[in-house]
Amino acid sequence: MKTLVFILFTLMLTETTFAQTGAWKIEEGKLPNGKTYTGNLNIKAVGKAYDVDWVTSAGSYGGIGLLADGKLFVGYGVGGGDYGIVVYKANAAEKNFEGVWTTGKLNGTTGTEIVTKNSDGNFDVVGKNPNGAPYKGKLMLQKTGDTYQAQWNVGGATYNGVGFLSGDYLIIGYGFGQAFGTVEYLIIGGKARGRWAMGGGSSMGTENITR
Repeated sequence: MKTLVFILFTLMLTETTFAQTGAWKIEEGKLPNGKTYTGNLNIKAVGKAYDVDWVTSAGSYGGIGLLADGKLFVGYGVGGGDYGIVVYKANAAEKNFEGVWTTGKLNGTTGTEIVTKNSDGNFDVVGKNPNGAPYKGKLMLQKTGDTYQAQWNVGGATYNGVGFLSGDYLIIGYGFGQAFGTVEYLIIGGKARGRWAMGGGSSMGTENITR
């Protein structure tokens, strides 16, 4: 039986036509506090992933994204690629979440990760790096308003993230500093509706873009 991870890989590979690469303009951007911002971004396909670079009136950021079901999910941050994205999909039959992940330094390669709940907010992690090497660890999730604050402890390292639900998906962007977050774009032709969360934040911003 095909696993959800395999299906997610297939969606990412077959729906690349929805992620229009090139230059985009922020048609309407709002911070979680309601203040507006303007700017531009560029999307570039790299392997199985998408590099995203923003230059806005609220700051400049880099990001890495994965595509599923016509949505581009992006983890962003600062620091030369010290950020990543993991896209989990609920597997009701197995009572777990199956995920695909990448970082800004992996040149479009991806790893996989399965998380299984062992108590409220605490999950066991079993994954594979892009080179096939296995790993294990723990994931803690805390609901904070519209978002989830995440912390992984894997291989002696700690990673912090912020995410939110998107249908059957839980998406989490993560980083190693203070400025990181997660963006979701629903791409329809030459336009996309976006929403985003910032590390430590409990409410969402919005970002609608156009070609």
